[in-house]
Amino acid sequence: MAYSSIEDKYLSALTAVQFPDEPPVPVMPEQPGAMGTMPGDIQLAEAGSRGLPQSAYSGQPAPAEMKSYDPTVRERLASFLQAGFEGMGSNRYQARQDAQTILGGPSSNLPLNMGIADIIPYLGTALQTQEAGRAITEDAAGSIKAGNYGTAALQAGGGVLGLIPGAAGTIKAAKGLKNVPVGLSTEAVGGMDGVLQKPLNTVTGPNLVSTRLPTAVKATEDPLANNLVIDLQAAKTDPEAFNHNVSLIKQYPNFLSKARNPEKQADDFINEVKDNLLFLHDQVPEATRQRSKLWYDGARNITTKWADQYQVPDQAVSGVLAVLSPQKDWFMNVSLGQRVLDIVTGKQSTKWDDAMTETAKVIWNKPQYAPMVDSIKGKTLAEITDPGLKAMWLRTYDQAYLPREHQIVTPEGDFAGLRMNADGKTPTKTGWGSLNEIGKAVMILEDPSKASISNNLGTMHKVRNFYNNIYAPNDPSGAVTIDTHAVAAGLLRPLSGNSREVAHNFGSNIKGEVGPANSSITGVQGTYGLYAEAYRRAAQERGVLPREMQSITWEAVRGLFPDTFKTATNADKIDGIWLQYRKGKLSQDEARNEVFNAAGGINAPEWERAGLRTGSAQEVQPSINQRELSGAGVSGGNATGMGSGERSGTSAGNPSSVTGGRSALVKGAK
Repeated sequence: MAYSSIEDKYLSALTAVQFPDEPPVPVMPEQPGAMGTMPGDIQLAEAGSRGLPQSAYSGQPAPAEMKSYDPTVRERLASFLQAGFEGMGSNRYQARQDAQTILGGPSSNLPLNMGIADIIPYLGTALQTQEAGRAITEDAAGSIKAGNYGTAALQAGGGVLGLIPGAAGTIKAAKGLKNVPVGLSTEAVGGMDGVLQKPLNTVTGPNLVSTRLPTAVKATEDPLANNLVIDLQAAKTDPEAFNHNVSLIKQYPNFLSKARNPEKQADDFINEVKDNLLFLHDQVPEATRQRSKLWYDGARNITTKWADQYQVPDQAVSGVLAVLSPQKDWFMNVSLGQRVLDIVTGKQSTKWDDAMTETAKVIWNKPQYAPMVDSIKGKTLAEITDPGLKAMWLRTYDQAYLPREHQIVTPEGDFAGLRMNADGKTPTKTGWGSLNEIGKAVMILEDPSKASISNNLGTMHKVRNFYNNIYAPNDPSGAVTIDTHAVAAGLLRPLSGNSREVAHNFGSNIKGEVGPANSSITGVQGTYGLYAEAYRRAAQERGVLPREMQSITWEAVRGLFPDTFKTATNADKIDGIWLQYRKGKLSQDEARNEVFNAAGGINAPEWERAGLRTGSAQEVQPSINQRELSGAGVSGGNATGMGSGERSGTSAGNPSSVTGGRSALVKGAK
């Protein structure tokens, strides 16, 4: 029987290990990525971003497409492997991650992003789940625990190949791998990429970014060479900072722990947050829950569609959406993303005109903006080199010529009609963020390399996780976006971007108070890692992905605590309930039920009521061919009626303090 090209490559790798004198498998050529050298890099990049050598800016080969398989059988195999790893001492999330890694596919840690499903075309058909499970020997499991996925792939994959008719001879070769040393080099398997030793909390992928970004000169980790994850393990890396951050949690009205050890206190807090999430998750009707969990699938659908429509890489679209997300709900975020894509790809040769001059008088009416406006008057977008000035030109054009409205977006990534304010009569306006954010979006489109995207995403865990969730929603690393609503859901309290707990999550502080300890050496900021761990544990218990748990509870907490509920009186009432729990007068279950009843239950999501909306996609998702002055929209594009809240409570790149929130519009705009 003839082997496929993938099988031949795999068997050649086995042979190279057994007979090292044989020539290695050729290395796939790297695709070089450009460095982020656009003018304005220093101005617009996050403070403290690292300058890395040219070699760190190379892209990776695109992963091979995964062969078709029976997903039902594949899922059974994943469950079988997961159970085996749990039996060897791994927790459920880690066991699931390891099982998915062995199965392989996009973002896998296996050579060339291949897994058993790629190596064996019969998986899910002739190969039975039990037979495949036996291929995972103690040796393979040991290699995984050592962080050596490449060795495990060869040990496990070789054994599975031995079960295929016509490949029986490979069993002997696979058995010979029992003595392959930990840390198997790339050369030892014929130059196949992705085999180097990696810790368990990393995952490879062509354009995934590290969700923590070390920036210190003394940092020992390279965020481009490895995908560094913000999790509980990372939060504990600096014991002094960890203990300090745990001490801040003691201020919270719903923190209850009799432990004296900071690690045990943190674990108690994580479990309280987890239980609150499970409570909230279970209050959502099943039909709503099944759709709510699709938010990032929908975001990926939008990304794929726009990448094709605007002829830009999908990672660039994901990056644009991510950098524009602070202080924006998803509906507005999507609209802003399309406006940037529209203008950058379709208006390069458009010249600044009188309509833009009139609009600029309204938006940029402070004296400090006058020199900037003067420097771009009469110019086309293509003639401007500075990213900040490009951002100013882009926003001015948008407010001069494009409608101020935006649409409701469904979890699946469809547009469901014009979004209206609470009065049901006036459309919700679209408000821009800062020039810094717009400039970063422009820079990502101009240089969509991984290095450029990582640099422009900045140091904030939320923005970096958000990018990964959009770009690769099913990546097994468990990226989870913890924003203002995610913190509110975990604490089951009506919090805002100005809340102490939200500030601590982002590594910021309330003015006049001692804030969390952050580390530029590890890239760990605030209490984010504790919430991420809680979401991952909650996701395990309900059999969903961490990002799906976040999506479901994010939607639920917005319905439980809408903006109209977030008054000082109501906030005090909810905190009073939790203080009763803290004093031991209420159980946690009793406190949750009282909070739920006090808030009046969960309102249906805005997209479930979208049938009541009016307005076509063409009206609100502007086309680059539209040249329609939006009347009142010119007078500032104010973000009135922002609906159910922001995606982030603090400005990316400003972790020092939170005094009163940040305006959705750049300073000086009306």
